[in-house]
Amino acid sequence: MEGFLQQWFHHYQKGDGVEVNELSEATQVHWKTLLCQLKAGELDSWQNSPPGRLSLILLMGPVAHIFEDEHSISFQRRAHELCVSGVDKGFDTQLNPIQRRCFYDPLFYSTRAEDRALLIKLLDGMQFQVEQAVRPAWSNWYQQAQVS
Repeated sequence: MEGFLQQWFHHYQKGDGVEVNELSEATQVHWKTLLCQLKAGELDSWQNSPPGRLSLILLMGPVAHIFEDEHSISFQRRAHELCVSGVDKGFDTQLNPIQRRCFYDPLFYSTRAEDRALLIKLLDGMQFQVEQAVRPAWSNWYQQAQVS
């Protein structure tokens, strides 16, 4: 899980996202292997820690989308459940602001009004925790969350 998160945030670059063509072949193989393990239920224990839950949310959301996985719709629902229950457990508050931004992706992409309201509430609460260096990317994302 730690290796995956290091790879993800190395490529994520302050909120700009991850593109498959920017990933090395070794990273692509690693992430595809993790997707297979996820489908087999081998990563279920990851949901018991904040970094593990974040890893699952990333695998089920953007990573499944990057590789156009046929399970991406069901993964999105599960990532949403992990996000909301993780917020209820306070897991999100144990992550740094950029990690929290990724943790909240299922809320950001949701069309449900209650998810959007929760997202705005969470973002309002962490505005002043964001470091100056990443504030422009975070502010842009925050503005998009308020408009959508």
